[in-house]
Amino acid sequence: MIKDLQYKIEPAKDGNPFLTVIQNGKDIPLHSRINPLKEGDTSGYVFEPEKFDLLIVMGCGLGYNILKLKELSIQFKSVIIIDILHGIENEIAQNPHTSFLFKRKNITFLTGLDITEIDEVLFRIIDFDLIKGMQVVEHPQSLRIFPWYYDEVRLLIKRLIDKKAGDKATIRTFGNIFLRNALNNISNLKFSTPVSALAGRFRGRKAVIVSSAPSLEDNIDRLKLHENDLYIIAVDSVLPVLRSYGVKPDFVISIDPQGRIGEHFLGHDVYEALHIFSIVSPPELVEKYRGFISFNSHPVSQIIDDMYPGVNGSIDSSTGSVAGDAVKFALLAGFEFIAMTGFDFSFSENIIYARETAYQKRYTEYFNNRFKTAETFNAAYIFKSSGSLTSEGKYTRRSFINYRNSLDSFIKDNKSDRIFMINRRGLPLTNAESIDFDSFMSIQCKVKDNKREYLRQINAESGLNPVSIQKVRERLLDKRVTDAVLEESLGIEVTSERRSRIIRMIEGIC
Repeated sequence: MIKDLQYKIEPAKDGNPFLTVIQNGKDIPLHSRINPLKEGDTSGYVFEPEKFDLLIVMGCGLGYNILKLKELSIQFKSVIIIDILHGIENEIAQNPHTSFLFKRKNITFLTGLDITEIDEVLFRIIDFDLIKGMQVVEHPQSLRIFPWYYDEVRLLIKRLIDKKAGDKATIRTFGNIFLRNALNNISNLKFSTPVSALAGRFRGRKAVIVSSAPSLEDNIDRLKLHENDLYIIAVDSVLPVLRSYGVKPDFVISIDPQGRIGEHFLGHDVYEALHIFSIVSPPELVEKYRGFISFNSHPVSQIIDDMYPGVNGSIDSSTGSVAGDAVKFALLAGFEFIAMTGFDFSFSENIIYARETAYQKRYTEYFNNRFKTAETFNAAYIFKSSGSLTSEGKYTRRSFINYRNSLDSFIKDNKSDRIFMINRRGLPLTNAESIDFDSFMSIQCKVKDNKREYLRQINAESGLNPVSIQKVRERLLDKRVTDAVLEESLGIEVTSERRSRIIRMIEGIC
């Protein structure tokens, strides 16, 4: 355990305290035993508060390496010091040379925390909208003694930057679509059911979550064979594949706001499957397939949830992927055992999607000719898209790695030991056990029922949404609320013309 790491403080030859880490019964000095104070002069750090207003220090010991901050720390908006040694800030507070680090209000210590705890704190306290840049400095001796820890911290910081930057890019790119879809879907609430109505309804049963990566092809025949013996949760992109094999999913998860996802639904019948949409899903799909609505972090969701706390429910996993949301739905529904197939997080065997997906068909129909096959175009796309990035010998993309890491963290945080991955061609998940399809089917569940009848029963029970559309419209037309929603949704200065268009949309909600 990190908090159990031992260290001691002793006087150096010059009389100043130095720190010794105890590992495997050995004393390993973190500073000079002769003149630790000199470390501040030889550290080589060049602090640049004129360029960066956030400073992150990885490893500090007693703080000698960052003595130069004594005059400069107040010029940073925020300084975050991360050290593996629990409570080291209390020793710093007793050191007359470095106690200023403990006293400055803009300096935060994160000491003796595991990686998950650091992730949670940094995500909460760092707002990239309010800073102009971030500088990271590393204490070489700390990194030499605990490389595994600080390597993880380094990766965590990179993931945080990617996530925060990605969120800002998403708002800039999709903010208008998100907002328009959310406002239009308020009218659709009158014939949609809160996703909370499905909470715990499938206890004692098992499900397979199906997506459209190439590994699905390894299991599609087994899925067809056993489709009456388990529940099938499909993400929208896999619908054409399942249809081509005559497999009917029991649930369809669709969270993407872009209208082009309607391509996945072409030929998809409105039958007894339960459809789960996000508040920002394309409203034409929500209106056609009805089903269940999940709230997310969008400002419109927050407004409604504030008016009707906890009524609607959410399957937003905060992983940034439909895989994570599908897993969260399966957990919310109460499934006893959950397997996943078609989630590769890489270009498995240099294939982009499983055959019969809308994307694969598009490549085949548009690009296939006597000189180049669809596979050739696939390969060209993969090499360009991946930027030659590989992981465990497989071509992948940075976003795929981020999705996998976020899903892994989600499963770990939910402490679920009932999630499995079936026949992975792609990159593995650390926190989901590998299993083959037949072994998963051999797991005995407490409930055996006629799932078609049970789904029809749940559909028949689906009632009116308790949310008052009129009251939501009135709240959104409040000027302060309107301004806050526009600012948070669009991330840009809103022109009077655009504001007027959005207000007319709100007024038209019925």
